[in-house]
Amino acid sequence: MTTLEIHKEYPELVNDMTEVSKTFLSDTKDGTNKKELKTYLDSLNGIIETYKKEQ
Repeated sequence: MTTLEIHKEYPELVNDMTEVSKTFLSDTKDGTNKKELKTYLDSLNGIIETYKKEQ
């Protein structure tokens, strides 16, 4: 799932996504790698899965 899809399908989660982005970006000032990007994606997917379970 991409951030664009989150904006379209789950607009109510945009604030949570923004917080994850801020945290992620502040922790990667020296650059990013595939593992860090995967962790970021997993975090976004986790937010969506939690949201789905609560509905």
